[in-house]
Amino acid sequence: SSGINAEWPLRPGCHGCKKEIVGRSVVAMDFDWHIECFACNYCKYPLSGEYMVKDGKPYCEADYLNLFGQKCKICEKFIIGRVLQAGGVSYHNSCLRCHVCAKSFDEGQEIFTQDGIFWHTECEPYLEGFGESGSEYFDEEAEASDHHGLQAADLDDVDDRLDELKIED
Repeated sequence: SSGINAEWPLRPGCHGCKKEIVGRSVVAMDFDWHIECFACNYCKYPLSGEYMVKDGKPYCEADYLNLFGQKCKICEKFIIGRVLQAGGVSYHNSCLRCHVCAKSFDEGQEIFTQDGIFWHTECEPYLEGFGESGSEYFDEEAEASDHHGLQAADLDDVDDRLDELKIED
């Protein structure tokens, strides 16, 4: 939660510099900060609006993505939100398509993959050159360490980490 705390006797010092706060302050990450002290942990630029948190430290969106973000192997853009992952490679759900029907994959859907080609289980009969004996089945519920299959899972929903910063008088 974010906002302004104007009740001085009830608030502690600034979470960033530990000094007394007189006047306006920012309430972010459940702490009071001097407006200039609430800054990106990497670039040190003061934060306003949306910010992201990793290991209890605030980051601007650009630095968060550059330091910790995952890029889609197909479009090379950062992934914000749901991530599809296959063999340690990340994809946007909208970018990864079935080789047969060209539709995307639903979360939790069973998916076949071989030689970098992905397809829906129901599309396998229409995939030329690959039969049941040549395909490899991956179950979304199996442990990730047990296989390198596609998992249509909400691995790291970055949207949940976006917080709003509000500064008021």
